[in-house]
Amino acid sequence: MQNQTKDAETKLVSLFGARNAAAKDKDDGKNDGKEEGFFDAMKKNHDNEERLRKERLKANQSVLKSYRIKN
Repeated sequence: MQNQTKDAETKLVSLFGARNAAAKDKDDGKNDGKEEGFFDAMKKNHDNEERLRKERLKANQSVLKSYRIKN
């Protein structure tokens, strides 16, 4: 009977196990002993904002062209 319970336990699938393991690995690699400063975060946010703005402009232009809308 003992072997059957061990086999049953090994066949269990955790819905959140992979997500938690991936989050743990991500956190371990992210913090390499140095802390991100305020200005580093500001620069990162600014760069991300600019990238998103450019992507929106490009997407809007393609929609205008595809629907033949004039500005």
